[in-house]
Amino acid sequence: MFKIRNLYLAAFALILIFLFTRLYKIETSLLFFNDIGRDFLTLFKWQETGKPPLLGPQTSALPFNQSAIYFYLLYPFYLITGHSPYASLIAYASFYIISFITGLYFLRKYPRLEKSLLLVFLLIIVHPQYIIQGRFIWNPSFVTPCILVAFYSLIVYLEQKNPKKILLIASAFGISLATAFSYSAVPTLIAFVVLMLYRKPKKTLQYYLYIAISLLMTNLPTIVFELRHNFLLSKMMLFGDKIDQGKNFLSARISSLSEFTFATTWPWVLLYLVFIILFFYFNRVKKRNNFFENSFFLFFFTLALTILMPISIHSHYVFGVLPLLFLTVSFLRIKYIYLSAIFFYIIFIKAALRENYFAPARHNLAELQSCAKSFCEQQEKPLYIGNQSSHHPYHNAMEFQYLMSEAGCEVRDINTENGQATEMAVVLDDDVYEHGKTSYNELTLFGESKEKTRFVCSDSLEVVILEKTK
Repeated sequence: MFKIRNLYLAAFALILIFLFTRLYKIETSLLFFNDIGRDFLTLFKWQETGKPPLLGPQTSALPFNQSAIYFYLLYPFYLITGHSPYASLIAYASFYIISFITGLYFLRKYPRLEKSLLLVFLLIIVHPQYIIQGRFIWNPSFVTPCILVAFYSLIVYLEQKNPKKILLIASAFGISLATAFSYSAVPTLIAFVVLMLYRKPKKTLQYYLYIAISLLMTNLPTIVFELRHNFLLSKMMLFGDKIDQGKNFLSARISSLSEFTFATTWPWVLLYLVFIILFFYFNRVKKRNNFFENSFFLFFFTLALTILMPISIHSHYVFGVLPLLFLTVSFLRIKYIYLSAIFFYIIFIKAALRENYFAPARHNLAELQSCAKSFCEQQEKPLYIGNQSSHHPYHNAMEFQYLMSEAGCEVRDINTENGQATEMAVVLDDDVYEHGKTSYNELTLFGESKEKTRFVCSDSLEVVILEKTK
């Protein structure tokens, strides 16, 4: 009973630390920007129209969308919290904590796996990318718990003499759901399939069938969209222009993976990977540890596929690799875990000092909401919204489209509702607008116009109203 209480106390402490690292000073440090605005705008339109979206977020590597299941996860939290701007953050925290507690419960008969989950959750709490993308919530933020469900379910299945099918189903659904949130988890899915082929070849077809059914279920809204629109996305992916990847060469991918996965340079990463490989060798020579060998295989296979993918590596692409690394570390012998802890402690502390996770956002949420509310109180006509900023290259102003819609403005989409408004609001974020000189796509779509008036929110935030002349 004493050990059980220690486990619960450790879990409770980890949950408190998790909440602290995700919520501390969030009201001033939350960067309510771009993708978050896109997500909330989708949820707002869903409630306004009563029509659920069929497509999820568009990917950065291919002209294809993720599954809308991401929005289906967020929507109840958006409603329950009364459109709280922290709804996605609450959904994220709930998703992780419920997954963690549920995992501990179902692994209660496997003490080694319980301890593994505790250590994995600790690494999730302190890893730089997990903190960064656990405070700026978007679809890749939800990948990790799904992969952990897939792993622990499959590992228990492989260990049992008379395994239950539900474990195989849970593993298949978990890894399929991970890819529905982010296609960066596809290499991880392939690694799971290959591991199953190696460990249980007679059950492989059954696993494939469960994965196929799970993929169908998690991507059903996309399939409905494709059928309605004559396979528009498939045609765009096969025959349309591909998004320029940039830095799409092997050395750049290795460098990016080192930076985002380990928060350090590739020589240090190579040194640590050699350490893991040596432990794998000694593990096979002495007493074999199947938990370690399975996680080792999944990690290195996924890492190799990710490096070989012909796309540039962004920070949000590493969530298919990172949980497998954490799992591999969690199955090391205790003395090697301590050595790993020293290594991670040094590089993670350096990253924390560099990133300053809790620093105030350029414009905090209260400032943005106040600006949107004051502006919309005097804006009567429908309008389009654009953005000119000295801090980023994006002009679609997704965050302002949402905030102004929420504040009562009649916001129209310049891409899908062109011609339905005669005014455009150009939000200046610490930048200048010169009529006839400032140029970007949304202004071109709006057409010829004249500057009507300006609305000042603060020294670095201003709204220029343009009026169509033709």
